[in-house]
Formats: sequence, C-alpha cells, structure tokens
Amino acid sequence: MIDRELAEKIAACVKCGSCRAVCTLYPERRTEVNVARGKIALLESAMAGEVGLPACGAIPLGEERDAAVREALADCLLCGRCERNCPNQVAVEEILVAGRTRFADKLGLPVWKRILFDEVLPSARALNAVRAAGNAAQHLLRKMPTESGLHYRFPDVAGLHGRTLPALPPIGFVASLGKDEARAGEVMLFPGCVFDLVMPEIGRDSYETLKAAWGEVTVSRDAACCGLPALASGDRAGAMKAISKNLVAMRAAAPRSIVFPCGSCLKMFRRDLLNVIPTDHPLRDAAEWVAERCVDYATSILDSPLVRILVPAPAAFGAGSVGWHDPCHLSGTLGRGEAGRELLERAVGRGFGEMKGTDRCCGYGGTFNARDYPTSARIGENKISLAIQGGTSTIVTACSGCILQLRDMAARVSRQTRVRHLAQVVRGLLPA
Repeated sequence: MIDRELAEKIAACVKCGSCRAVCTLYPERRTEVNVARGKIALLESAMAGEVGLPACGAIPLGEERDAAVREALADCLLCGRCERNCPNQVAVEEILVAGRTRFADKLGLPVWKRILFDEVLPSARALNAVRAAGNAAQHLLRKMPTESGLHYRFPDVAGLHGRTLPALPPIGFVASLGKDEARAGEVMLFPGCVFDLVMPEIGRDSYETLKAAWGEVTVSRDAACCGLPALASGDRAGAMKAISKNLVAMRAAAPRSIVFPCGSCLKMFRRDLLNVIPTDHPLRDAAEWVAERCVDYATSILDSPLVRILVPAPAAFGAGSVGWHDPCHLSGTLGRGEAGRELLERAVGRGFGEMKGTDRCCGYGGTFNARDYPTSARIGENKISLAIQGGTSTIVTACSGCILQLRDMAARVSRQTRVRHLAQVVRGLLPA
C-alpha cells in the first residue's frame, strides 16, 4: 500500500474512541496506545516525522522511536472487534498490517520469524521436518526420568513454560493419505498446516465428512502455510512465497469449491489474498479465481445432501451443554459464524446452548500468543471461565488457532471442559 492510500485510510479515523469500548486488549493494558485510535494516531505521527503524541506519551527520536512504534503496532490481537464496531468503518486491520510492514522493511524481523516465514512455512517438506523433530523431542522427554532437570529446562529454553501442547503425531494427515487417495474431485480440502501436522485427526475428520457429503475430494500434497502469520507480522515477501505455491496448485486442480476447516486460513484466501497480490501481478487472475471458490466447512456441509441424513445425537449431550465459539476471523470478519452455529444445532439438538461470551476473542492472536503468553492466557482463561459459568462443558469451533488456545486454557482452568472441531462432531453423526 502506497503512502497516499494509507494516509486516506488513516484519515477516516476521527479518534472518537468507539474502538476502546470493544478492544480485547484494553482491559489488560488500560493505555490509549493499546486501542485502535491510539495506534492509528501513532502511525500517522510517525509517518509525518513527528516526535510523539501527548496521548501516547513521549516517543524518542530515530531508531528508538521506530522500535517503539513497531512494538505498539505489534501489541494487538487483530481480532477485528474495533473495525466491526467503528461508525466510520475504518479499515483498522489493513492500516495496522501496512504499518507493521513498513517497520518490518525498515528495521527487519527477529531471526526466528525470518526463518519461520522464509524457510519453514512456505515449504511442506520443511513443515513436516519440524513436526518430525518435535515428535522426536516429545518422545525423548516422555522416556526421560521424571527427576531429570531437562523436564524443567527444556520448556524454558523453548519459551513454552506453563503451556499445554498437543502431542505431535508421528505422521501428518496429508502424509497418511493412500497413494491414490484424494487425488481428484470437484471439492478441494485445504486442511491448513495445524490440522495437517499438529492435529491430523481433525484433518482426517474434515476429509471423511466432506467425502461423505460430496463424493471424491482432492487434497494438495504440497500445500504450504496459508501465509497469514507472515502477513500479520508485516512480512509480505514471506506471505507471497507461501501464497504463490498454494495458488498455483489450487488453480491447476480447478476445483468447483475449496473448503477450509480453519477460519483464519479462509480469511487469508477469501479476503487478504486480493490485498496482497497487486492487480498487475501474474498471479492476480488465479487469485481472483481462487478467492471466489473459497468456502467455510459448515457452509459446505449445509449445502450438501449429507446434512439431511446426519443422525442427530441429542442424547449424547446434556441440555444446553454444547456451545459454539465464534472465531474472530470466521464469524466476525467473514460473517460465517451462523453457518457453524446452525450445523452444530442440527447435530446436537437440545444439547446446543448459546455459550456465554461466545463472540469474545479467545486471546490467541497468532504470533501474539508467542509474543505475550501471560496476557494471551489471561484473556483465554476468562473465556473458559465464562463458558463454565453459562453451563457449557463442550466448546465447538472451526479455527485451528482457537482450538490450540482453548484446549490450552481448558487445561489451566477446567480439565472437564472439552474443545472440539465441528468436523469431529459431524463425523460422529455419519450414518453407519
């Protein structure tokens, strides 16, 4: 985005403060620079070369100022609640991502992000290698005597202390497909790297239910990350690297629809893709073709004949004990939460109950979870506590980041709370 375009988007913000009332992070920080209008004002000031803003405190000059502005822009979950509640419809996310990109270009990215975005996420082979290494490390720790100091030191070195991590599988979902399996079909499944490599059972459940709904389903063997983590961190080159590989494979397969079990991956392909790829780029036509065919998992199932023959299982759940968590990207940004809610209600009948705090952000925020885990955890713990207060014992959703976060938080707050993907519920209802 050129400076003039960014300046026009910034000018739409009249600093009314509506964003502060809905900001996920403001109750934690209680500072003006942590809400959208503060960040936008700070970016506007930095672009104008000013020293600082009275509302945000004194900002030092030169590289110190740039680093301070970069930190302020990075301290956001990008949940989009401010944008959806803005009376002027200010494109907050676009502005913040554009600002992060400017400072990433100017100051560079941390080494771990450069390796992650440039070398790991755009490569299916590298992603699989990381999964295998993680699986081996977890296996080694399990075999180590419980009194070994490594049990305490390893999590600290890896920055994982206090987290509950899923056990990494010996093989991913895509790698588990048979040689001739999922090679062709009018419907394509994009499982995303988390449901492929970290929770392959959800990738498998998505595949089997879509196959029951539409017949043959195709899955790309060399899919890369969707590119959203790189884009959100301001690394457009890294995002483009991942996007390009996926676009070429998707266009070549020529599916009628591309189904996403993860709301954040869907947002990347449905909305962000066309903002990232310029109109004169060689892949622009492919991007527009792909974006038109992207659909969320629940909508695909609801549009299929399968939904009429699912066997509801109301007796398996207590009345009102199953709740739907609205993922920020799927339900808020893309407005597709009602499809997930409708499919879940059909599946569990009277077991469904509107979850207390259903539209509250879970606190994951992609790399925000790694950047500030204690704050991310407090937001997530509050989410689980609200659900428990409302009588929800099973939380169902359709976003990989939300599931990672909610399972981690459930382990911290209440191990009786279960967190499942919608496809796991649907697979249990398939006719015998």
